[in-house]
Amino acid sequence: MTASLAPRYRVSAFTRRSWIQQGAATVLLAALVGAGFGVLVLLGAEGANTLANTPGLVPSAPDGLIAARDGRGEFLPMTSYLLTMVPAILGALIAIVATLVLPGVVADDITGGGIEVLLAGPIPRRRLFSAYLGAALVLTFAAWGVALAAFLLAAGITAASTGASVSPSLGYAAAVVVVPFSMGLWSATATLFGALLYPSSLETRAGLNGGPIRLVALLPALVAVPSVLFLQDWVLPALGLILVATLAASAVLIRVAARRFRSTRVLSR
Repeated sequence: MTASLAPRYRVSAFTRRSWIQQGAATVLLAALVGAGFGVLVLLGAEGANTLANTPGLVPSAPDGLIAARDGRGEFLPMTSYLLTMVPAILGALIAIVATLVLPGVVADDITGGGIEVLLAGPIPRRRLFSAYLGAALVLTFAAWGVALAAFLLAAGITAASTGASVSPSLGYAAAVVVVPFSMGLWSATATLFGALLYPSSLETRAGLNGGPIRLVALLPALVAVPSVLFLQDWVLPALGLILVATLAASAVLIRVAARRFRSTRVLSR
């Protein structure tokens, strides 16, 4: 009984420490981004509804993932396009939060000697990595929930004031959940992999800020996922594929990290 609950306690302890270190700033950033985007998107209901020379990018009919209409019931192409990008933008936000939370927690453990104590104990490495990852994911998905709630609240208030209405599809609702979850999980796992196997990635530098680890962690959110949202007829299978691939890749990465990890890599820093 005690052994089965120990991993949960470790995740809880790591989560509390992560919240003390970065929780308030992370949640505030998520709330500002979500609310700001909710206002900006719906304010487009009274602005320009088309972009020149982009017939394949901005929808011309209310048959996509989500459709926005003004107070007279007329379709709003530009607003619908911006709403279509919300899952990708939330996914990018969550991926960025994950790359910021984990390095700070691991760096504090390395510089303060905490990781040396943990490695000297009877905790299996994979469970230690899972505790780090679990703490990062709790804070990351808390930021996701705050950002989504702030977006919905701000968008609802703005829509009521402008007379606009929104009709989301099942695929859109799935994308709002699957895309941020997948990107947050992958980003946190890839960042943890780099932080423990390549400790130099924790150092702040110019350019890529510690090497290509963060680029690898953010690449799916910035490139691959937004393109899926434009596959109108295949969005549900594509989202399912992304979710399965993310879970599998993250599990493999944690296993590889546990096998290749050497304490001298972090303790010698």
